[in-house]
Amino acid sequence: MRNTKAVWALVTALLALAALAGAVYAARRYDEVRLMDALIAVPLALGFSLAAVVLGRRARQEHQRTLGRSGSRAFVGFVRLLAAFAFVLALTAALALAVFAVLVLVFE
Repeated sequence: MRNTKAVWALVTALLALAALAGAVYAARRYDEVRLMDALIAVPLALGFSLAAVVLGRRARQEHQRTLGRSGSRAFVGFVRLLAAFAFVLALTAALALAVFAVLVLVFE
């Protein structure tokens, strides 16, 4: 028996990290960083990472409810750790975006 919530939590956490990695790649590839580019990636990463955290919590509850028959404990723990990492990274990116937006508004 598989824990499908854990699998979906893994997928959404990886999507959140991919959105942030795509934003970093775009910033490195082009000569200038525009505010509109980041305004697409950061909320997307926040949404995916928040979904991953919620799904990771539900995966742990399902694992406990089925007395360990639903997926492995190590996989659920890894997914929850990855989801928390993606969420903290997305929050950090949102904070950096807010500071960047203030700087753009002040100096333009």
